[in-house]
Parts: sequence; structure tokens; C-alpha cells
Amino acid sequence: MTVTITPTKLKGTIIPPPSKSQAHRLLIAAALAQGESVIHNVALSKDIVATMNCLEELGASFSRKGSTVTVTGMGANAMSPMRRMAYPHLDCGESGSTLRFLIPIALAVRGGGIFTGAGRLMERPLEPYFEIFREKGIFYEQKDGTLTVQGMLEPGVYQLPGNVSSQFFTGLLFALPLLSGPSAIIPTTELESEGYIRMTLQAMAQFGVEMAATMSLPPQYHPFGNQTYTPTEATVEADWSQAGFWYAAQNLGNQVDIINMNPDSSQGDRVIVEHYVNLIKPGEVTIDVSGCPDLVPPLAAMGAVRQGRTRLCNAARLRMKESDRLSAVTDVLCKLGAQVTEGPDFLQIEGQNSLPGGVTVDAHNDHRIAMMAAIAATACEKPVTITGAQCVSKSYPNFWEDYVNLGGVMERTYAMTLEPITLDNWRQAVFLTTDPKRENPLDQEWLCSNAFSMLQAIYEPDCQCRLIRADGKAVGFVMFEAWEEKGGEPLLCRYMIDVDCQGRGYGAQALPLVLEEMYRVYGRRAIYLTVEQANEKAVRMYEKFGFRFTGEMDCDEAVYLLPAPEN
Repeated sequence: MTVTITPTKLKGTIIPPPSKSQAHRLLIAAALAQGESVIHNVALSKDIVATMNCLEELGASFSRKGSTVTVTGMGANAMSPMRRMAYPHLDCGESGSTLRFLIPIALAVRGGGIFTGAGRLMERPLEPYFEIFREKGIFYEQKDGTLTVQGMLEPGVYQLPGNVSSQFFTGLLFALPLLSGPSAIIPTTELESEGYIRMTLQAMAQFGVEMAATMSLPPQYHPFGNQTYTPTEATVEADWSQAGFWYAAQNLGNQVDIINMNPDSSQGDRVIVEHYVNLIKPGEVTIDVSGCPDLVPPLAAMGAVRQGRTRLCNAARLRMKESDRLSAVTDVLCKLGAQVTEGPDFLQIEGQNSLPGGVTVDAHNDHRIAMMAAIAATACEKPVTITGAQCVSKSYPNFWEDYVNLGGVMERTYAMTLEPITLDNWRQAVFLTTDPKRENPLDQEWLCSNAFSMLQAIYEPDCQCRLIRADGKAVGFVMFEAWEEKGGEPLLCRYMIDVDCQGRGYGAQALPLVLEEMYRVYGRRAIYLTVEQANEKAVRMYEKFGFRFTGEMDCDEAVYLLPAPEN
């Protein structure tokens, strides 16, 4: 998806999405428990879906109603019979948290696993685990984008560098209490991102797992063995990492009121409030981001439009995120007209009153870069186009909807495709009608008839049905046929796509493809359709493409006609 933003100031109230970091942890703890847990306020970003899919492979199961997920845990313990099962295949998508959290868990629960991923995931550092595996005699092999680990975790001492990623600590913290005896996790360097470890310990405590910690610097962790996770009910807080982008919007002169945040949260990124206050003031500001690396994009956007120099230091780890995030931040902000100097582990930004804009920037397949560019666009003088903007779905699927609801002016362009309905894809089309989040607001009462019609279309050539995709994602379907009442003229009989609400623009961008497909099948003839006149958005869309009301009604729907093209 490509979005083009016309600079305007945002105004309104925003509730940031549920914390992805906390949701990972609560779902994992629930999956390890024996029995049923209920987790409220879960947003199904791509990373969370990857974690849930992997946990299902490990032996848990999930059911979902709205934003509430009911988890039936696998009952992991020191004597788990699942260790005798085949090694699970765990596709972690692009989620570094999923991969690093679940490697030790798979060893403890199943004696190993086969891990794959997408994008840059399998290039991201895993050496801290590999050092442990070599020491403990655990087999591992990484080649062709696949990591295989085999062996049994044993109680003992585990040493990890504290300056690589807290995710390695979290994986071991979850797994070691399941073993038959006590263990120790000892950082060999000062801990970075310790707030994320506190979040892990809090989640474990909610599920009844005890963890002793020393008061040393850095602290050491001593998980007791033979523990089991106890099912419970928990709620995911709003995400301070994502709130950072709306604080950046405030800093850039937008009137955005951020609500429903827990000021006492264990999320380390709540430090954004302190940094926001410091960056409002003029002058030079230096921020050590080693404990809050995910805040670098919104902090950089703040630094680009202020009075003074901003220096973000101790940020080397950002080079191994979804993108080389130091390079990506520099590339995007400089193209917008900011003054950014990139160093090996820092960014130095010279603030200014506004940014020229008027350019196209690439999101670098990085959700945080796309959101940074969108917020920075509010301080630009000319429109900004962002390519690859769909990547926000990794952590904040509704970001663009929230942006528009705050008054953002933007136009979306998708890579739209049609494909014939086959046995391989018909379920994707049918189940669009049962989307509980109403991302594709289709008529759920038509589910059975749609399923029958699509199966009929597979086997009967006269029944034409196509699946509609936007950027590869199934978003709707279309059925058309010869209308006997009109002498065999083509009838666009069902156009099941987002033309009623949500504002994603799928319908208008797919309709030209639909019409061309009908011309290909029937020749370049007149085309009919029927629509409820009360559906004003759909009527306006069809009229924009040249459909005109004939004055006739078909039951309670108006009949519209698109004349045959002249050439």
C-alpha cells in the first residue's frame, strides 16, 4: 500500500493499541499453564498472530471473541509427555520476540523445534543462545533461513550478555522454571532494556511462577524448578511504545490527547513522557536509548522539528531490527528535509521549524519507520508519499484508521488483484463475511448462500466469481452473471467489499479491475447492478464510475446501468 499525506494538523483523542510486548508474555504464560486462561484487550497484529500460531504448534489452543482470547494451556511441566512428540515447525513471521522467546520454551517443552521466519528475522543475532547451546551440548543448525534446535535444557547456570537483547533473558525466564531443579541466569554485562525483563517477571507472577532476583548490579535471576503456570484472567495494557508516536505528534504541534495509559506500567517505554518533556524545551538534549530502542523513530521525529540539537546514543542494536533502523530513520527524515547525522551507534539531529516534504519515502518494510514518516508529515510544507505503508500491520494494524480519525488527510493506493475462486481459496472469500472485527463489513447473513455460490462457481463455468486481494490480502469477492431478465446482459450481482464503512478505499480501487474482467468474459457490453439506495457510500462510488439509476427496482433494490464503452 502507498499512502499520500496532505500535511494538516491532527486533533482529537487517541487510545493507543494494546501492548504487543505485554500480549506476547501473557499469551505465552497462559499457553504454558494447565487449564483455561482469559486474556482481554489483545490486538491481533502480525507479531501476535505469529506467537499464537507457534504456541498452537507447541500444544496450546486459542479461541477469540472480539479482543478477548481464551487460551487452553498445554500444561507444561518437568515431566511433560510432549517431549516425546515430533519436533514442532514454528514459523515466527517477522517477529524477533516470537523467535527468541520460544527457542528455550521449545527445548523445555518439546526437546527442540524447527524455526523459520520472514524478512530479516533469521538474520537477527542469536549468538547468545548459540554460546549456551555449545556449552550445554544442545544441537543447533542454522542454514537456508531455518534454525533447528534439539536437546534438553537442564537446570544450571546460564550466562548471557546484557547488552544484546532482553529477549534472550525472557525466553530463559519462561522456560527454566519448568525444569526439574533450580537455575540461575547471570548477566555478564550491564543490562539494557531491563524494563522488558520486569514486564516478563510481572507476567510470570500473574500466572503463579516465582522468581528470586538479587539486588546486585546487574541483577541475577534464580528461577526455582518444578514450577507450573496457573491459569488466570488478565488484561493487556495500552502500548507505551506506540503511544510514543502520538507524543511525537503532540511535540510537532498536533492537538492529540492520549488517554487510557497506565503511568505505573512495567513497560519501560513509559519513559517517553520524560523525553517528551525534555524535547519540548529548546537547547541541546542527549538521550541514552539503550533501554528504549523502540522509541528512537518517534524521538527522532521530535528532534527534527524543535529548537536545538538532539542526540540519540547507544543505539547500535537498531541496525538489526526489521530494517537497519538507524539508517532508515536517517534516510526518511533527510528526504523530508531534516538535518540528521548518522553514526555507528547514534543519531544527531539539528532541529528546525518545519520540513519541506514534497517527496516519496520508503517505509523500509519497518512498521515504526512508516509511522514516524506519517507523524513527521504533519510538520511538512508539501505532501508526503509513503510506499510500503501496509507494514504497520506488524504492530499497529489500525494506525492509518486512527490517523484519519484524528483528521489526517491521506489517500491510499493498493496493489489490487483478482483471482478465480478455486478449492484452494474459496474459504478465504466466504469467511470474509464472518470477520468479527468487521474489517471487511460484509453481510454476514449471506454466509451460507455465498459459500454455495462460490462452490457452484468452481464447477459451473457460467457462474463467475473472483477473489479480490489488496497487497496480497483477501479483502472481498465479486460474483457476476448473465441477467436473464435483461436478455442476458451482464449483471454485477454481488460485490462484497468495503464500500460501506472503514474508509480503506478497497472498493473504488478494485472496481475498474472488476469491470475489465466482466468485459473480458462478456465483451464490452452494458453492465447492470442492483443496490440499496440507502447505502449512500456504495451509490456514490458506482455513480462515480458512470452507473446511472434506470428508474427500475428489483425487489427493494434500485437497478443501475453502466452503458457499453464507446471503444
